[in-house]
Amino acid sequence: MSMAKRAALSNSCLSQNAVLYSLHHSNTHYRQESSSPPVQELPQPPPLESLLHRLSSSPTHQQFNEIHAHFTTSGPFRSTFAANHLLHCSCSFLSFHLCFLIFSQLRHPDIFSYNTAIKSLSQSSNPLGSLLYANLLEKGIQPNEYTLCFLLDCCSHGPALLEGRQLHAHLLRRGLNCGTFSSTALINMYGDGGALHDAYQVFDEMPRRSNVSWGAMINAFLTHGKPLDGWRLLSILSFCKAMGKFEIGRAIHGHAAMMDLELNVKLGTSLIDLYCNFGEIGIAMNVFAEMPVKNVAAWNCLIGGMAINGHGAEAVKLFEEMKQQLDVKPNGVTFLVVLQACSHTGLVEKGVKYFLQMTRDYKIAPGLKHYGCLVDLYGKAGRVREAVELTLSMPIEADTVIWVALFSACRTHGYWELGELMAAKVIKLVPDDSCGYLLLSDAYAVKRRWDDVLGLRRMMREMTIKKMPGLSSAL
Repeated sequence: MSMAKRAALSNSCLSQNAVLYSLHHSNTHYRQESSSPPVQELPQPPPLESLLHRLSSSPTHQQFNEIHAHFTTSGPFRSTFAANHLLHCSCSFLSFHLCFLIFSQLRHPDIFSYNTAIKSLSQSSNPLGSLLYANLLEKGIQPNEYTLCFLLDCCSHGPALLEGRQLHAHLLRRGLNCGTFSSTALINMYGDGGALHDAYQVFDEMPRRSNVSWGAMINAFLTHGKPLDGWRLLSILSFCKAMGKFEIGRAIHGHAAMMDLELNVKLGTSLIDLYCNFGEIGIAMNVFAEMPVKNVAAWNCLIGGMAINGHGAEAVKLFEEMKQQLDVKPNGVTFLVVLQACSHTGLVEKGVKYFLQMTRDYKIAPGLKHYGCLVDLYGKAGRVREAVELTLSMPIEADTVIWVALFSACRTHGYWELGELMAAKVIKLVPDDSCGYLLLSDAYAVKRRWDDVLGLRRMMREMTIKKMPGLSSAL
C-alpha cells in the first residue's frame, strides 16, 4: 500500500475514534443528568433498651400506641421478656381490650404473661379469667399462687361462688392455700359471695394474719349484717388496738350496739382498753358507766388508762371510789396503776400512802414494778436520797430500769457524783449495752472531765459497743 493511502486510512480511524470518544462522554453526561436522585434509607427503629425505658417512664396513651406499633412492626414480640413489659404497662390504662389484644400478639406467653392478663380481666366489668386459665392449663404451664389469687378476684367481682369453690379446691390440691395472699383472696371471694361461714373458716385456719386479712374478714361481716359472736368481737378489738385501727374499733362498737349485744365484763373491758389506748378517755368512761357488772380488770383498765393519758388526779379519785365497792377488791395490778398515776401527777405522799396500804391493809407483797414506781415518784419529786435508800433496802435486786430512773433523778436535780455511781451500776448489770456507758459519759461531760469522756468512748470502741438506735412504740 502506498504511503498516501496509509495516511488517509490513519486519519479516518482517528476521526472515528474521536467521534466515539465524544459520544461516550456525551452519553455519560446525559445519564448523570437524567438519573433520579438516590433513594433515602428508612430510619431505623429505636433499640429495645430504649423502648423498655420509655415503657418504665409512665408513657401517655399516644406514646404507648407508638411503642406498641414499634413492637408490632419491628419484632420485639419475639422476646417474651420485652412483650411482658408492654403487657404490664397496658394494664395502667385500665383497658381490658388493649391488654387482651397485646396478650394475643405474644408468641410464647409465660406465667407472668397469664398472671398480668388475668389480673387485668379481674379489674374489668366482665371478668372472664377462667378462659385464660383453661388456655394456660392446656399449654402445660404451671399456675402459681398469684394466678389463682387473681382468678379469685375475678370470682369476687362476678360474683361466681361456685367457680370460686372450684379454685379453692385447686389451691388445696397444689398446696397453695397456706399463704397470707391466697387466704386473704379466699376471704374476699367468700365474703363477696355471702358465704361467711367459709370465709371465717379460712380466716381461722390462717397461720399468720395481716392487716388486709383482718380488714377483709371484718368487712365481710359488716357488709352482710351478720352478728359477730363474743370471741370474734374480742379478737377484732385486740387487733384494732395493736394495729392502731381506731375507726374499725368504733365500727365494731357500733355493730355490737346495733345487735343489742350484752356489754359484759370481757367486751366492756376490751372497749375501755381500746379507747384508752387512743386517748379517748371520755368514751371509755361512758362504756365503764354502762357496764352492768364491773370486775377488778375493768376498774384497773380505766384507772391505768387515765394515768397514762395525763389524768392522774381523776385516776386516784376513781381508785378511792373503787375501794368503797363491796364486791371488788384491789389487787397488785390496781396498786401498780395507782402508783403510776401518782408518779405522773407528782402526788408523792399519796403514792407512799398507797404503797403502805398495799402491804399493810391488803397483804399484797410489792413486786419490782411497784418499787420502781415509788423510786420514780421520789426521784421526780427531788427526794433523791430517799429514792436511793429505798432501792438499797429493797428485798428484790433492782434492775436497770430502776438504776436508770435514779440516774435521771440525779441528773435533773444536780446529784452528779451520785449519778456516776448509778451509771456504774447499770454498766455492771449490762456490760454489753451502751446505755450505762452513755450515762456515765454524760456525767463526765457535765463536770468537764473530757479526758474521762474520751477514755470511755475509746473503751466502747475497743469493746465494740455501739449505741443502739432509738425505737418508738407509738402506733
